[in-house]
Amino acid sequence: MKTNLLTLISIATATFLTSCEKEIEFNGEQTDPKLVINSLVEPGQPVSANISKSVFFLDNEGNTTAPDDLVATLFVNGDRIGEMVPHTDTLWSTWISYDHDGNPYHPYSIATVYSSTYLPAIGDVVKIAASANSFDDAEASTSPLPNAVNVQWNPEIMHWGSYYQHAYNIDTHEYEEDSILKIDVSLNLTIDITDPNPGQSDAFRLSIQKRKSDPNLENRISCDFEYDDPIFSSALPDNDFIDMSDLDLRPEGVFSDVLFDGRSYQLKIKLYFHMTLDEEYDPEFFQLPISIEHLSKEYYNYLNTCDQGDEVAFQMYAEPIQTFTNVKGGYGLVGGRTATTFYYAVPLDE
Repeated sequence: MKTNLLTLISIATATFLTSCEKEIEFNGEQTDPKLVINSLVEPGQPVSANISKSVFFLDNEGNTTAPDDLVATLFVNGDRIGEMVPHTDTLWSTWISYDHDGNPYHPYSIATVYSSTYLPAIGDVVKIAASANSFDDAEASTSPLPNAVNVQWNPEIMHWGSYYQHAYNIDTHEYEEDSILKIDVSLNLTIDITDPNPGQSDAFRLSIQKRKSDPNLENRISCDFEYDDPIFSSALPDNDFIDMSDLDLRPEGVFSDVLFDGRSYQLKIKLYFHMTLDEEYDPEFFQLPISIEHLSKEYYNYLNTCDQGDEVAFQMYAEPIQTFTNVKGGYGLVGGRTATTFYYAVPLDE
């Protein structure tokens, strides 16, 4: 009797769950694909752009690679410099997708890298135009590329500690010391920054980049910024940490000169480093670039709308935030920045 009762309950539950599924037909307007241009231009550096195509959000096709016949052209201060050259390699997706049977897709390409050997200068206006058959022409320009920022860096180590990692031996039931060294460092960093353009509204970004690869996989480094400096409150009031990243399009660390227009300012942050060292390591792997970036207006607007979107992402009744784009006829961002960089060698010895 118990078996029959459980069977009836199982059948009823399955019937109930099945009846909850309902297909809803999409009745909205399907947008045509457009060209997408993403480029961050820096004075003295070759111009490059990641160009792709957009896809409709209900489209199962994930490949957004630029069309084969796409032509990208570079202009500087209104003068045509020439066509940009596509690279043989492309940018690949790091997301894992699955088909209807649960099988993972192989990573697919998402953009083609186009480059030029031209080196723009401070104050230049750079435009990138893209065209392809069956697509609207797309183009975008930077505002004048920003000038450099006068910065002085003053690091002060507050704590340095190390210990060797121990592994549990299941045969001897003992912890054994191995050659993996763990190091924790806390640092107070004072950054003296001088406003480069008195009387003009300027935007900046504090960033740190980790090394992208190390031949010995046991060598690792991570870092957090903790910032309660009031300079961040106007731009990012609710964030607590700046995560170390090699991404250029995250909104963390953005601030303006609203508190020090025409003057100097002492920006104070705390950094926490966590490192793992094997017996063999390259000290340069633990030398990290910390930068103050002077942002063009369109780059700042993009980062600012990204941050606003992050703030309302989990608010049920919030209005959607449209991400800033300056690409006419398409999507994306063509912006500028000038970075002043300090290479900090994280101490590996006390």
